[in-house]
Amino acid sequence: MNRSLFDLARKMTLEKASREFRDFRQAHAYTAARRLMDETFADFPDIDHSFVREFQSAGFSARVLELALFAALREQGKELDRTSPAPDFVMVGDDPVAIEATTTNPPQGETAEDVDLAAAVRRSIPNDLEAAEAEFVFQIGKALRRKLEHRDAQGRAYWEKPHVEGVPFVLAVQSFHDPSALFLTTGPLATYLYGIRDVPSRDSDGSLVLNSQVVTEHRRKDKTIPSGLFAQPEAEHLAAVIFTNSATVSKFSRMGTERGYGPQDVAIARCGVMYDPDPNAALPVPFGYVVGDYGPGEHETFSEGFHVLHNPWTRTPVAAGALDGFTEHHLQPDGRLLTTIRHPDYFVSRTMIIQGDKALLTARLRVQQYLTSDAGRR
Repeated sequence: MNRSLFDLARKMTLEKASREFRDFRQAHAYTAARRLMDETFADFPDIDHSFVREFQSAGFSARVLELALFAALREQGKELDRTSPAPDFVMVGDDPVAIEATTTNPPQGETAEDVDLAAAVRRSIPNDLEAAEAEFVFQIGKALRRKLEHRDAQGRAYWEKPHVEGVPFVLAVQSFHDPSALFLTTGPLATYLYGIRDVPSRDSDGSLVLNSQVVTEHRRKDKTIPSGLFAQPEAEHLAAVIFTNSATVSKFSRMGTERGYGPQDVAIARCGVMYDPDPNAALPVPFGYVVGDYGPGEHETFSEGFHVLHNPWTRTPVAAGALDGFTEHHLQPDGRLLTTIRHPDYFVSRTMIIQGDKALLTARLRVQQYLTSDAGRR
């Protein structure tokens, strides 16, 4: 049955829809994103019938993550059992995996009503990167522990439910506690999960050398939390963490525009930095493009931007190949992370949606300006 996410939302009578949802539903510039979300939601089993209500209220960002994760698993050909509301997704078949999605959220007292989508984009780069990373680790840690400690009405953890017992349990997480949180990538998260960070240096030949440094705690102002979540007793049933900073309205806008779902007077420019395959590279590579300005066969996928960080100490590990549609990270005996990249790995990007008669020309100019700027030249 074809279902329109936005038609269903209009039929619901909420006293107060979030500002995020109202801005997104009404803006001409987000036409492509809405059409692609409708297309994705048409096949999305809403088991507990809460998705539409939460999508237009305080759970907007969390539901966008859930929809993008569903689309990513589906494009990889995964068979999903959605007969139970929790965990969110259970992959079935030879290599089953149970996945529960969660997000970090604005401080208590702030709601999605306070979030302006355009302003959030403008504030995408933290003013104090060190403080932002510390906050990121604390918020991610809180979100993950909240799920690990959760018990249902029968006192069962996610991995203890009858349909999940014996299946590797994975948490998927994205950060929305601050507009600048999406700027942060897997680096601080990997340090928190494994309790190890890479320290770069150069040898006498100028080659890049990475050494592992043990991290025992993370500090934010006068508070500390222990590092190495994966090695702690409460995480023994956590097989992996899936992380992304790109399961957003912007992804749906870009992919919807690629498919021709957007109006003619809207163009999208995307600029940022991506993985450099050079083993001696200490910095990522700048990139920029206008959505649609590339050859046949070149297109963005839902799976791009999702990272799987595997827990080497879990009781029930994810089988090899079960999540290989995503970028994967495995801790090696020497303390280094082995990263397997199967898609373009855009660490950080900014999506600029431009509207008007000269939208495409303006978008191309924005990309050119970025690539020739100090940021684009590094």
